[in-house]
Amino acid sequence: MKSFCSHFRLFRSLSSKEEGVAAVEFALLLPVLLILLIGMAETTEALNHDRKVSQVASTLADLVSQSQELTRLEVNDLMWSARTIMFPYAAGPMTNVVASVGFDARGKATVLWSVGNRQYRPWPTGTEPPISIPAVVKIPNSTVIVGMSTYNYVPMFASFAQGIFPRAKSMTLEDVYFLRPRLSDEVVCKTC
Repeated sequence: MKSFCSHFRLFRSLSSKEEGVAAVEFALLLPVLLILLIGMAETTEALNHDRKVSQVASTLADLVSQSQELTRLEVNDLMWSARTIMFPYAAGPMTNVVASVGFDARGKATVLWSVGNRQYRPWPTGTEPPISIPAVVKIPNSTVIVGMSTYNYVPMFASFAQGIFPRAKSMTLEDVYFLRPRLSDEVVCKTC
């Protein structure tokens, strides 16, 4: 009988101690908290990259729309300035295009000229633009400057999450801006 009582007392003394409960709870919550922390960091980083891509597209379109006439060399200089806007992020995975799109009397869009950076090929002159243009922008007998930037964003922790989230390998961030020429009816680029 004595051994039963001693076991019962030992069980009661162990069940009343709560010193290790906090450590066990922390061990259970730590993986969830780490996943939340990494997820917040990745989301913030992706949003920052997306904001920079939008700034590049809007700045390219804005600077071109403030001109009356440009050369290809001047547009290439503007493309180079996109690297500065992207800082501190790498500008390597980014492609840009600036184009002048004209609309005929029926509102049909035609590429007047186009310049792309690096591997991004400019849009063929005299063809319909390869992007959809909102109906609000399609004013007959007018032109619009299109600034488009695309960035291939690779998340920092993508290699760790490949087994769980196969789509976490990379994300394409893209933005397009449409601006009217400010100083003339059309921005001309004879060497583009």
